[in-house]
Amino acid sequence: MEAAARTQAQPAGPVYTRRQPEKALVPPPKRHTVRYFGVLSSHAAARSQVVPKPAPESEAAGAEKPAGKSKYIPWAELLRRTFAIDIRCAKCGNPLRLRALIKTEAVIKKILLAMHLPAEAPELHPARPPPGRERTASDAEEWVN
Repeated sequence: MEAAARTQAQPAGPVYTRRQPEKALVPPPKRHTVRYFGVLSSHAAARSQVVPKPAPESEAAGAEKPAGKSKYIPWAELLRRTFAIDIRCAKCGNPLRLRALIKTEAVIKKILLAMHLPAEAPELHPARPPPGRERTASDAEEWVN
């Protein structure tokens, strides 16, 4: 009976005892996949004789890109690029700047109430039916506020 149990416990497919060659092709996680050895390594003494030096930048290329320029893009410019909305002051024509970003509902309601505007969202109503068809009671039941 023991011999029968041993034969059933063995897997049906081939058993690999060595590392599979496919696993050797996968680089270790969070490591560089290209490694330089010998004269091409970064600390080789003879590297400067083998690796060519970078070409000097022309003065015209240096004039195009100002040094130390910030990558900040103004809020109005982002809206103009994204939604084709040009936000400018009605009096002077200068672009408007973002003063505050309000995220909490309580602050939004407080501001709207101070401006005497409704703080609650309007009630939803169903869309009109297509032309030639009247609205039925089942259409109205689908909408719940």
